[in-house]
Amino acid sequence: MTTPPNDVLALKTGPTTAGENLRRAIETGAVVAHADGKLELAHPRRQSKSWMFVDNGPPLGCTFLIEFLFPHVYARTAVPHGCSACYKVKVVPRSLRELVAVWQVAKGIACRSKWGTDLDNPYSPNVYAGYFYVDSVDMAHAAAKVAREAFARDAKIGADIPMTIKRGCSEYEALLGPSDQYKFTPEMAAMEASLKGHFQKPPAGSFDRARVLAHWIDVAFRTGDETYLDFTGGRRRRAKMVDYS
Repeated sequence: MTTPPNDVLALKTGPTTAGENLRRAIETGAVVAHADGKLELAHPRRQSKSWMFVDNGPPLGCTFLIEFLFPHVYARTAVPHGCSACYKVKVVPRSLRELVAVWQVAKGIACRSKWGTDLDNPYSPNVYAGYFYVDSVDMAHAAAKVAREAFARDAKIGADIPMTIKRGCSEYEALLGPSDQYKFTPEMAAMEASLKGHFQKPPAGSFDRARVLAHWIDVAFRTGDETYLDFTGGRRRRAKMVDYS
């Protein structure tokens, strides 16, 4: 297999071409170019300790899009064409008790989603969050309706749980401006299709559910959310300090 043709990589969305961006990523060691033409991330993201995943839908391909294309091919100057149809229904649980409840309900909804802590996300103001992934804004409205009706039937959640619809990843909008003004071209789609055949996806790491749950409990404790006691048998994460007030 050879590398993608130069004319494909001549696309320019910023001051440099995709080919120049990719060459720089290879030279700096961020991307590994194998002799067979395969391209591989030198340092793929590690398995997050924050999220539980509900795989009720096809894979999203986010590693290729936001970890490879966005930083190393577009040099953060354009949202990948492959993300053009990505919309999310964001759910904001107000406690660990509610987070666990919505995660369990989401398992019965025919939509891919993830649930966890957003405290370490620099683009989010929320402690907890959940995201349903869909392919259009109309599908997002439909998914939100289904989810809200399901949440309303659970006494631990209720119909008033905050929900919003957003487009793509927050990182894109933070760096490139309002998501309703993104620009996509056929040339971007063609280049991404060519590169996808060369991209070598990193092997799936082991998933440690207990580690994620322990992290959720720790975040709840550190943010003053006492509902974590539901999941420790009433045992406190730390003994209460002596109060001299």
